[in-house]
Amino acid sequence: MYQIKTDCHVHTILSGHAYSTVEECAVYAAKQELEGIVITDHFCPIREKEFGDKIVPIINLTVLPPYIQGVRVMRGMEADILDLEGHLANYNVMHDGKSVLEEAWKDSELVIASVHRGPGKMETDREDVPGNTGMYIKVLQHPKVKVLGHVGRSGYHFDMLPVIREAGRLGKALEINEASSRFGTQIPALCRRVAELCAQENTRIMVNSDAHSAHSVGIYEKSIHMLEEIHFPEELIANRDLASLEAFLKE
Repeated sequence: MYQIKTDCHVHTILSGHAYSTVEECAVYAAKQELEGIVITDHFCPIREKEFGDKIVPIINLTVLPPYIQGVRVMRGMEADILDLEGHLANYNVMHDGKSVLEEAWKDSELVIASVHRGPGKMETDREDVPGNTGMYIKVLQHPKVKVLGHVGRSGYHFDMLPVIREAGRLGKALEINEASSRFGTQIPALCRRVAELCAQENTRIMVNSDAHSAHSVGIYEKSIHMLEEIHFPEELIANRDLASLEAFLKE
């Protein structure tokens, strides 16, 4: 069985709809014998009146210790993709001459970019395959983005092959997201197809829980089972252990 020793998509109470602290996530990761986690709270459009209680934590992740309970705790974010031009969510409040996004990702070790649906989220034509394909390619070309998050359940149809090839060309990864396995049969089938094409094109993936509770950290049995079924090359899993993750992030 594949061993995935880091979980690079972990949400805390800062995301607003998650239920655990950084400390709780790290403690549970230690129980799961993980080597590392990445804190990737949502960086998404919010109203100006909400800035007060969210900006400071987002730009203050450097106060976290690098290790908790022996688990490497890395700084990250899950940034919303806003439109077909590939723009990422930003807060137009300046901090030391930088936008909040610029200030936040200055110290981020991993940026995952994802499409989310709902109020204040991206609402364009989900059937616009050329537009959505171009969107993902533009996002991959952003120098700070290392991973495309849960493309299998974004709800936006796109041509997988050119996106996967561009990720491979740029040394970036597509996420296989354990939370996507909960959504019927069609979405897991799309995730499986992403993995098959990544194996075909020698493009890396990242296997993550998308945990919104400490009790989900490091849990990705269904994703691992799927990858073993298709004989996915283990060396293409960017976060199989802390050493491979750190090497991937340094590229």
